[in-house]
Amino acid sequence: MLDVGCGTGGPAIVLAKGTGAALVCIDVEPQIIAKAERLAQQAGVAGKMVFQLVEPGPLPFQDASFDCVFSKDALIHFSDKAAIYKDILRVLKPGGRFAASDWLSGVGASQDPVFQEYLRLGHLSFAMATAQETAQVMRDAGFAHVETRDRNAWYAVLASQEFVAIQGPLREQIIEVAGQDVYDNWVAVRRQLSEATRSGSLRPTHLRGIRPA
Repeated sequence: MLDVGCGTGGPAIVLAKGTGAALVCIDVEPQIIAKAERLAQQAGVAGKMVFQLVEPGPLPFQDASFDCVFSKDALIHFSDKAAIYKDILRVLKPGGRFAASDWLSGVGASQDPVFQEYLRLGHLSFAMATAQETAQVMRDAGFAHVETRDRNAWYAVLASQEFVAIQGPLREQIIEVAGQDVYDNWVAVRRQLSEATRSGSLRPTHLRGIRPA
């Protein structure tokens, strides 16, 4: 299994424990890879996982290398959606499966001031598409059995709860670790994230597809 944008390895560690699959986990940040390796060692699954630092761009793997490609909240950083989905299809074996969770935008999000303020406050570069646009790009890339599952209603409640916790019970802990300036910025970002999710402009979505055999 390939994990695209593995971060500190949390989902990949769960997959290694739950499925027994061998995982190749890639990311573009060396400090993130180092932490993921430590966490996999602590979890007792380091033998099932390879963490690899890669450069942004095409996936550095041969055609038909993986039974499954997984990604959690990472495809949002790829501006060329057509290229990344074609590349994911390329590295999948015939009959292989793609499964991901990603941040998508709602229809009309570009006119939503709450959503635009969230993008302005964030420190990362995001490239979002709607569920309909994403599904079409996947089909155009060659995926079959494309599915999208909107998780906005669930996450809107969770985001509101998280924002309350950040302002209240977790406030002093976060300031102690990160400092007042970081905390103030994070509160502002999380406020807009919660509001943008509630307005429907920010829509976490599960994605599925299969490479035809």
